[in-house]
Amino acid sequence: MSEPVTPPVLPVSDSFQPSEGPSSDGPSSNSPSKSAAWEDVLDIFYSPRAVFERNKAGNYWMLLLILAVLAGGIAFLSQQLTSALGEAEIARAVKQGGVTPEQAAAGKKFAEKFAQFGPYVMPFFTAFGAWISGLMIWLFSRFMGGKLDFAQGTTIGLLASLPETLERILIGAQAMFLDTAMVQHKYSFNIGAARFLDGDANKWMLKLASLADPFVIWGYVLIGIGAHVIGKMEMEKAAVLAVIVALVTTILFR
Repeated sequence: MSEPVTPPVLPVSDSFQPSEGPSSDGPSSNSPSKSAAWEDVLDIFYSPRAVFERNKAGNYWMLLLILAVLAGGIAFLSQQLTSALGEAEIARAVKQGGVTPEQAAAGKKFAEKFAQFGPYVMPFFTAFGAWISGLMIWLFSRFMGGKLDFAQGTTIGLLASLPETLERILIGAQAMFLDTAMVQHKYSFNIGAARFLDGDANKWMLKLASLADPFVIWGYVLIGIGAHVIGKMEMEKAAVLAVIVALVTTILFR
């Protein structure tokens, strides 16, 4: 009776051992995915933290271009409202004794020209405003232990301005349905508390009331989130930074 034949056992090469996990040389699954600037413009409204994660490098030029084009388009579509707001502010200044009738006449001509040329100059104002806000965010954050540079501060400022950009679109849309003759001051069509104040209200009261606006508050909340994510600031310090920026910008620019 013949003996059973045993098949030979082949040695297993080390090269066939199963892999223990992904190589450390490859891209990490935890790293934020890149996106187009126009996607960030949309995503900032419902996923701000992810947008700031994607923009930690501070490459803001494409974002600035998009916002500049938007600003020019909004100014073009709201020329009539811009002129009405300017005239209302001049009339309010005359009524409160701030300017003479001659100065008011010169101011009215300037307001008319600004409304006419606004679409062409607003992109430049947008860029200037972005750099001013970036400078403030950068400097104030450095005093509070943040790790931001100027480009990152400008990126935060641009992204945080998007809620107010949306509000300007809504303000312009109101001019299509509401009579611009009802304008009493430059906040008359804003979506906030300042629109309900009379034209005789003190300018500082109007400035403070302009902060009670959901879109304005939204923008300053975004500054805090950006400082926390990009600048690695503690949430409490980031919130204080947002409040400081809100007060300074209100005093100087609103």
